[in-house]
Amino acid sequence: MEELRTQFEALPPDATDEQIRLTAENLRRRQYMPTLILSAPDFLMMKRADMLGEFDRVVALDESSAELAAVVGLLGGYEVKKKHLELLLYHYRLLCALRVGNGDGWGLINELYEDD
Repeated sequence: MEELRTQFEALPPDATDEQIRLTAENLRRRQYMPTLILSAPDFLMMKRADMLGEFDRVVALDESSAELAAVVGLLGGYEVKKKHLELLLYHYRLLCALRVGNGDGWGLINELYEDD
């Protein structure tokens, strides 16, 4: 988890509030929602500080918590936490790229949500 924490701490600075808002609106029109293991409310509006807070929240979850126990198919609480945080990190990095107009990121979204 220490390596994951380091990756979370190395996330880029936040885009502007306007970039965040416009990107979220654009993604909502496409019905975009990343696949995550646990809930991450209002993911599209998350900022770097929110990501660090989510990391801390997930790591602090009790291994027998209902949130972790509800996940089927993974071995135990630690594995659920780790997989969720890895997915959250991947999707947030993509979201950061979208916010600054990265063509590769938007190409991926268009391929997944618009192209047949």
